[in-house]
Amino acid sequence: MTEPAALTQLRAQRLLAVIRAPAPEVALAAARAVARGGIPLLEVTFTVPEAPRVIAELARDAALTVGAGTVLSGGEARAALDAGARFIVAPNLSDEVASAATGAPGVLFCPGAYTTTEILAARAAGAHLVKVYPVGVAGGPAYIRVIRDPLPGVPMLAAGGTSLDNAAAFLDAGCVGLGLGGSLADPALAVAGRFDEIAARAAAFVRTVAAWRAA
Repeated sequence: MTEPAALTQLRAQRLLAVIRAPAPEVALAAARAVARGGIPLLEVTFTVPEAPRVIAELARDAALTVGAGTVLSGGEARAALDAGARFIVAPNLSDEVASAATGAPGVLFCPGAYTTTEILAARAAGAHLVKVYPVGVAGGPAYIRVIRDPLPGVPMLAAGGTSLDNAAAFLDAGCVGLGLGGSLADPALAVAGRFDEIAARAAAFVRTVAAWRAA
């Protein structure tokens, strides 16, 4: 399986920002704040109104790698790809989303899974990376360590419970990277216009990864 460029970038940078917001302009501002803080991998979820438009706007910046999240149908996947998405993330495994994503050259497909059975099903459907979700409910880094024993070759993204406090532990457990939602671009901060705080959070995660590498 050829590795998409977005996965290679995630391996290098370890952080994927999840952008959720109640309005397109708020999502754009939050995404740009995250990028200012040093995280260029941006997942715009389909819970954002006019998500394809937001993706298209961000994708115009060559310094960013933009994808779509919470992709629940083949139509959403195709709309995201048409807008310039370089990766497709979902909370589940859907045959129609898998077909659209894996049929697009160079696009990273990352469905969500919870158990080892679901993880293997996702890989069989063509997943390049599996989002272990919601990992906080499952048991955090300890859960990753347990399921990686029988699945050492499956690239995993920790999501749904990642934070600054457990970021290094998830990386130690063997995750390729971290999906960062409310602990980074908290929609409440974005609505309040506190974009400098979002940028500062992004910079803190970047420093945490750098310290983890150094250790």
